[in-house]
Amino acid sequence: MMIRGRRLNKLYVSGIGLILLLTGCAASEDVVQYEYVASHWTAERMMMNESVQQVDPKTILTQCEEQELVSEIEEETLTMLGIAYATRMPFSEQDGTTYAFTQVAYVEGESLYALCQSNHLESYRAVKLETRPDFLKDEEGIKVPMRPQIESATDEARETLQRKDSIYEDGQGQKIRPFTETLMTISPSFNGTIEFGVGDEGIYHPYFDFAPYLVKHDTNVALGYDVLTNEAYMLLSHDGRYYGTYPIQDSDLVQGVDHISVRVLADEKILEPLQPFPLYELTLEIDGQVVTKTVSIRFQSNALLQEPSEVEPVSLAYLHRFPYQPNVPFHYPDAISLNQDAHTRLIEALNDANPTKRVGDSGAYNYLTLFQGNRSQQFELSYHKRSSKVDVYVKEIDSAQQFKLTSEGAETFRDVFPQAFE
Repeated sequence: MMIRGRRLNKLYVSGIGLILLLTGCAASEDVVQYEYVASHWTAERMMMNESVQQVDPKTILTQCEEQELVSEIEEETLTMLGIAYATRMPFSEQDGTTYAFTQVAYVEGESLYALCQSNHLESYRAVKLETRPDFLKDEEGIKVPMRPQIESATDEARETLQRKDSIYEDGQGQKIRPFTETLMTISPSFNGTIEFGVGDEGIYHPYFDFAPYLVKHDTNVALGYDVLTNEAYMLLSHDGRYYGTYPIQDSDLVQGVDHISVRVLADEKILEPLQPFPLYELTLEIDGQVVTKTVSIRFQSNALLQEPSEVEPVSLAYLHRFPYQPNVPFHYPDAISLNQDAHTRLIEALNDANPTKRVGDSGAYNYLTLFQGNRSQQFELSYHKRSSKVDVYVKEIDSAQQFKLTSEGAETFRDVFPQAFE
């Protein structure tokens, strides 16, 4: 009998342990569990024929998070297959902090790559993919070289440059005239920056970038001058029709000179990374002295990011009266946000809440939305008024799990969101 009793006790303890194992873990989990909420995002894939297809935003947002990042793409030419992007518009009209944007470019060489960029990243991250996404299975794409090429512009482009309205002028009496013979065309590369420098000091200034876009346009570049001051300018056009004016970064040139002439040094070149290429020779007359300066062009390939973003994800909480509608921002007082200290206290109150099947009544504010970076969480609120206090119930909208705040948690909620109890 003793042996049998011990066996029963052992089975009883094992059963209790199994129940705790099955139920205790779920009970101990935090109520706040951030995820990618699809209704907050617009996510689309765009192919080379400009057709657009709706996609799951989580796929786009996590494309470069689940594999090892590539340090370098060593290819001569890549084929651009398509681009996907996910956009989250501001939740509140008064606060654009919740705006977010992620873009993924799919390119193929000897390997298949996804290049990801977000609004809080200055460059791209890249990962290798084993297979093409389904929407790109039959896409032929367009080939884009890894290095840009510069060559003399066409006669048609020179005629366009000579039009009276082709060059932007500041409206303050500025009159820019181009050196038409200096017009060159830069064919785009896959990714990188075009820089110009003057003289032998080795100081180069970035003027424009190439990026993994679907549509690649040539860029026209020429020299020009202000007819009143002889100040020298770079003239740049990304559409072949209209030219912006950019002062050449040189101490002798920015103040204007007595006389300026120019000579083209070369007519065609594939630009190698970090190798200056002399492009123009300027002859200047400054206070009666003749000075010669060389304007060189340089291509700087943009490095891929090797680490996840160091930007701390912003944490926000909004109490709002009505359900969220995609891309329709709230206005105060329909949505109310918290400062950082109150936000921390709110999260603690939510995580201390206990599971329940009970539900309260509607109030003035029936919804709570939390944000942490690109992730978020949505709750439906209800209230039960008692003689001396109000019980607060929160239902996680996606999972439909129901929780009741502790007495202390309800007091915290009243303290940080008094509007809910008015």
